[in-house]
Amino acid sequence: MMNDNRLAKVIDLIEQEKATEARRIFKDISAEETAEYYFAKGMLAHKFQKWGEAINAFNKVLEIEPKNSDAKNNLHIIQNILNFWNPEMFNP
Repeated sequence: MMNDNRLAKVIDLIEQEKATEARRIFKDISAEETAEYYFAKGMLAHKFQKWGEAINAFNKVLEIEPKNSDAKNNLHIIQNILNFWNPEMFNP
């Protein structure tokens, strides 16, 4: 139960653009097989541009809760970031 409050705090801090503080709190949370835990882990990884870790965490959320729209949306955002191609970068 105590983890639930800390996980909510981590998500809240990420949304407030305080990812470093959120990461500090998350490190003290014991790992658990819940969608909330993996969602917070994915959000932190996303914030620090650790794409593979974020994808794995959001996929784990979807294993636990297949209809979790937040996890689906975040996976879509990451895929768009990874698939971005700007042809102007290749024009001399």
